[in-house]
Amino acid sequence: MFRELGVEVWRGLRLLFSRPSSIIINIVTAPLWLAFFILTLRGFGVLTLSRQILQLFLWAAYAFALYSSWLWGFGSGLIEESYEGVLENFMSITNDLLTHVVGWGIAYSIYTLLDLASLVVSFYVVFSLVIDIRDPAIFILSIVLASLQLLFISTIYAMLVIRLRSNWVITDIMQFLMPTLGGLIPSEANKYVLPINEYSPIAYPFVIMRESALGYLELPIPIAYQVLYSVITVTALFFITFFLVKLFDKRLRFEGKLGLT
Repeated sequence: MFRELGVEVWRGLRLLFSRPSSIIINIVTAPLWLAFFILTLRGFGVLTLSRQILQLFLWAAYAFALYSSWLWGFGSGLIEESYEGVLENFMSITNDLLTHVVGWGIAYSIYTLLDLASLVVSFYVVFSLVIDIRDPAIFILSIVLASLQLLFISTIYAMLVIRLRSNWVITDIMQFLMPTLGGLIPSEANKYVLPINEYSPIAYPFVIMRESALGYLELPIPIAYQVLYSVITVTALFFITFFLVKLFDKRLRFEGKLGLT
């Protein structure tokens, strides 16, 4: 199993980094999040930004970039694979569709580090901002948890689109719900955001990311408990993904095609 997983990770990395245009798009689009935040503030008359606020914007922009990359990159990629018959071909040479999903997910998580690098460089060039991460270990853990969570959410999203044959309905729901429930909006932004971030199970990895980077608690919950809740959520999403992929695997074998379109 681990050998097959390693092969999938390597294949994914080779494919992702063999596309110079995709890499250029990542490098160009990541700084656009910077422009989005800064121009919005300028429109509201905010002319000066403290170093702390700039750090907050950096990690908020990274959270949005992660969601965008995973849902519309990885998730949409799975949908295209199903429509083009790639998943069916894959099933003809291996016995585990989940290995394919997880292997390519690991490769994609490495690829998304380009977003972080682009944002860090952009903030340095524009604001001379040098990132200062207060708790590196928890910060790295938050990125791992966020990536795993988005891997499973993106896979579930792709499977639902394939099954329901209605891309725009599922996509529109995701576009409205994820920025709100996913912890992408810092709790300081609005008094109504704080309880959402506190009680939404998928918000914690991104809240932890900001807390560990900035060195203060955004939620009135000890960070150890936030990590625990996040691990529980990621584990639950894994089992949902596991059973959903196994169900699709069974349908694929039974019908000789993905059978859901």
